[in-house]
Amino acid sequence: MKKLAFAILMCVAAMSAKAQVLTSKTVNNVYETVTNQTEGNFAFNAERTGNDITTMYVYQKAASMGIVSLKPHMKFEYQYSADGTLASRVAYRWVDDEWKCTGRHDYNLVFGKYIAEYSRYNHTLGTFDQPIDKMVYSLMPDDSVNYVSNYHRDRPTSDFRLVSEAAIVGLPQLFALTK
Repeated sequence: MKKLAFAILMCVAAMSAKAQVLTSKTVNNVYETVTNQTEGNFAFNAERTGNDITTMYVYQKAASMGIVSLKPHMKFEYQYSADGTLASRVAYRWVDDEWKCTGRHDYNLVFGKYIAEYSRYNHTLGTFDQPIDKMVYSLMPDDSVNYVSNYHRDRPTSDFRLVSEAAIVGLPQLFALTK
C-alpha cells in the first residue's frame, strides 16, 4: 500500500506538464483523479482548509452479496509552505481500529535543488527518526529537473550513501520517494 499512494501521486504529476515541484494544486489534482475513477479496490475522501487538502483518507472496498463496504486503510496529512509548495506528508495505517503513524516525507527547495526526505515514525519515542531516504533533484532555471540523486542509509545515525543518480532529458519528473 505504501507504493499505491506514491504511484497515484506520480501518475497525476506526470499528467500535468508543469508539475515539477509538488504543490497544493498537485495534491488536489491527485485527489480529483483518484476520486473520479469508478473501478479499483480503493475509495478516497479528503478534508480541506480553503482550497488545500489537509487530510486524504484511503478506504479499502469489500463487496459481499452486492453490498460494498469501506474499511479505513491509510490516511495522509499534508502541510504546505506559504508559497503553496508541499512541505510535508505524514502517513498513517489503520491498525487495530486506530490510526498508527508510519512515516513522514519532507520536501524543501534549497539553492536550486528540490529535496525529498523520508523518515520513519518511532513508536517507542513517539517521534520521527532522522531521514533514511533522500532524493535530490537539481533544477534548471525553469524549475524543470536535469539531474536526480537517490540516497539511503540503513540507520538514522549512519551516513547517507548514494544509491543511484541519473540525468533527466525531456520529461517532467515527480518528487515522491517510493518507500
